[in-house]
This record gives sequence, structure tokens and C-alpha cells, in this order.
Amino acid sequence: MTTPMSVSGLNKSNLLGRTTLLLSVILSTSVSSAVEPVQANFTLGMDIQGQRLNLYESCAEGSVTCNSMLLVAPDLGRLLQTTQEPSKSPYAVKYYSAQTKHSLCKDGVTPCGFQGYTFEGEDFDGFIDTSNHKISIRSKWTVDTYSATYKENATYLPLASQPTLVDQIYNTSDKVLNESYRVTRNEVRRLYGRDMAADLKKEQTQWVKQRSKNCGANTDHLPRTQVEKACFIQRNALREQTFFLWID
Repeated sequence: MTTPMSVSGLNKSNLLGRTTLLLSVILSTSVSSAVEPVQANFTLGMDIQGQRLNLYESCAEGSVTCNSMLLVAPDLGRLLQTTQEPSKSPYAVKYYSAQTKHSLCKDGVTPCGFQGYTFEGEDFDGFIDTSNHKISIRSKWTVDTYSATYKENATYLPLASQPTLVDQIYNTSDKVLNESYRVTRNEVRRLYGRDMAADLKKEQTQWVKQRSKNCGANTDHLPRTQVEKACFIQRNALREQTFFLWID
């Protein structure tokens, strides 16, 4: 026989249900009001040491300033760590609120010269300086800072949407890299002998391990998330450029 629920138990159940519903409404509202990380809102792509950062905005065309911006990137807080060790868990995509930054006119109120973009994480503040292509991060709690030069990239590489597109680009990138390596190794063997070809194989093996360390990967050196795949795509392109040095 089923035990009847007490009145207090019923109240708790109803309260829990209402609370859950309210949280769902609040969450859906906050998500819907945020900038969507889709290609239509894409503003700036940045490549930093094989990692991709995408900046999105949702402001009226012709706006001088824009506070409705979103930076989508790997966990940038890791960059403040003194020693970066390989991550055992998949690298996830992080969302950071962002906005434009301007100097002020003589009246101290009107925005004048565009300086770049500011963004904020839970534990740090960041700035994208478009004049010298630099991104800097400053911890909110310590004196730790990080800065690096980025390469602007107009080619859209989504990190938080269109996973099928990322998969397609990654699969093509992986096939092209493997084919380039195979062709280069055969050519090195033909021109310089087996010992040199063995050296190339050894270097490639070390490069694959380093790629896994920098991008994140499973024990088979394969990417697990979109952000890891995007990093692989960038690293593969850079690696291809070095193969010609073996036969030059």
C-alpha cells in the first residue's frame, strides 16, 4: 500500500517544483538575451598559439559603442597558471561578457577614440588591443598577468555552435596533414635515405604528443571537444608549413 504524502511533504514538493520552474525561466531568459555565438554575429577571430578565440556582437549597425558582446574561447584562466600541465579533462568552451572600450572626449562623457575590447571572467579582467594585436589578462585577486600577440583571422571557425561544421573542417585538416606527412616522408627517404626519414618520423611523433599537451586530447591523441578540434585545426596548418624544410 502506498503511504499517503504528508501535507508538509506536499508543500515541499510543490515548492521545489515552483523553484525549479522559476530557475528554468530565469536561465532561459538570460540565455535568450545574451549574444548568440553564430556566424551572423561574428566580429573578430583571433588565433593565439594554436588556440582560437571568437568575438561576437549584437548591436545596432553604426553604433559607436557596444556593450552587448561575447568572447568565446577556451578557459583563459589557465593562461594565468604559473605552470601549465596537460589537462586530464576535455577543454571546454567558456563564455566571457565583453564590450568596446573608447577614450573620452574633452567633455569627459562622450566616447572618442576606439581602443579595443574589454572582457571579464570570474577571476580575471581582459583587454584586446586591436592597435598592436595583443590580448592581456589580469587576475582580480593576485598580481598575475598574461599577454600574447594574436593573429587576426577572418575565417569563421565556430567553437560553440555548428559542431558539424567543426567536425568537417577537422576531418579535412587531419586527412591533409596525414597525407602531407606521408608524401614528405617518402620524399625524404628518396632524397636522403632511411635514417633521415626515421628522424622525420621521430620528430612527428614528438609533435603529435606536444599537440595533445597544448590542445588537450585523449590517450590516443585525439580531440574530444569542439575547442580541442579547433586547436588541432590551427596546429595542423602550422605543422604543414614546416614539412617543406625537410626537402628544401
